[in-house]
Amino acid sequence: MGTKTEKRHYGWTIVVCCVLIYFTTSVVTVSLGNFVSPVVHDFGIQVRQLTLTNSIECAVMAVLYPVAGKVLNTKKLSIVVPSALFLMLLGMFLMGSYHSVYGFYLSGVMIGIGSAFTQFLAMPLIINMWFKKKTGTALGICVSCGNAFGIIFNLISAQLIVKIGWRAAYHILPMIPLVLALPYVMTHLKSPEEVGCRPYGAEETEQEALTVSGSENAWGVTGKQAFHLPMLYLAWLVCLCYSVGSSVPNYIATFATMELGTSVELGSIAASIYSVGSVCCGFLLGKINDRYGVKAGMTWGMVFMILGMGGLTASIGNSALLIPACFLTGFGGLNMYSVQAPLVARTVVGDRHYSDIWAVLMIGNSMIAALVYSPIGGIFDATGSFAGAFALGMAMYTAALIFGVIALNMSRKYRKTHETAC
Repeated sequence: MGTKTEKRHYGWTIVVCCVLIYFTTSVVTVSLGNFVSPVVHDFGIQVRQLTLTNSIECAVMAVLYPVAGKVLNTKKLSIVVPSALFLMLLGMFLMGSYHSVYGFYLSGVMIGIGSAFTQFLAMPLIINMWFKKKTGTALGICVSCGNAFGIIFNLISAQLIVKIGWRAAYHILPMIPLVLALPYVMTHLKSPEEVGCRPYGAEETEQEALTVSGSENAWGVTGKQAFHLPMLYLAWLVCLCYSVGSSVPNYIATFATMELGTSVELGSIAASIYSVGSVCCGFLLGKINDRYGVKAGMTWGMVFMILGMGGLTASIGNSALLIPACFLTGFGGLNMYSVQAPLVARTVVGDRHYSDIWAVLMIGNSMIAALVYSPIGGIFDATGSFAGAFALGMAMYTAALIFGVIALNMSRKYRKTHETAC
């Protein structure tokens, strides 16, 4: 099927499926965002009490990642992924029915379970399963589309909250992807074995491996080898830094409404402008990685995070800087976690056993997000300002570049001396 040159490779159908998965998860992502201020006000609680929901989601994801990695590689994707997406949508739908913050924690568990099989672990694994060439481009397309959906649903959620209330908004939003996205994913998301074709670029990659090492097998260390190598832990630190740093921009809407005193609508616009920058960045970041390498991608992220977070800090004294700062932040932001982190890990450990290794790394990535997301909100509770959080974001992306360069240099040296043995 995919071997006939006159037909589009099925891998691009998989990209469409992944785009629709992001369409669905983008709805669930706004389950906090614009909802924080009205829910906190109605319940009479602190910001960190509600945003603990996100920490619970991350913790549940972390626990399930080893299981999810095995399931995604061995079971039918057309059953596993849609089921997980449905659970996420159900968790969000129920948020409109709660009268206590503890109900949100229950939904956090449900969304966390679903997210383990659909988001930060699943997307790189599915793309890597189908693309041996243009991996960064394919992943970047998916993430850019996901960010575009984030813009749409941020605006829609803000309007729904204002016009019909936050409870009704929670009930309406999950129905959109349930009707528009899940049917296609259920019928088209498959593994290469199910379709009967090879991954995109597989032949070219094998020819390159044969030319370099005399073996047609892709290079890569085993899981046992990887976890005895310092370069793996340095790559892991890169991922952890992106996990922490990319959590900070999630507070943009809250920052705008609670620190700058803007309306919910303007707060949603600020968050949407951040997403506009992310849309522009996702595809570009993938192309940069494919053409210039992961060091260039990491440098890109650090530069724009410093520009964006610095601008947000300055906007505390000059609110006119809010919108351009949000746009610049989008060129780093979550793209570095969803696109750059898996590409760094894949480059350092090689392709052969990447899926198994990435599933383990994602445990730490998700756990650190669970531990730091609520405390980031606590910075505002304690100081009355998000300035400290913005400084944290800049520091994390700078550290990621430093650790990443060291890890990549070590990997290159290791490969030169061990390639034929691995």
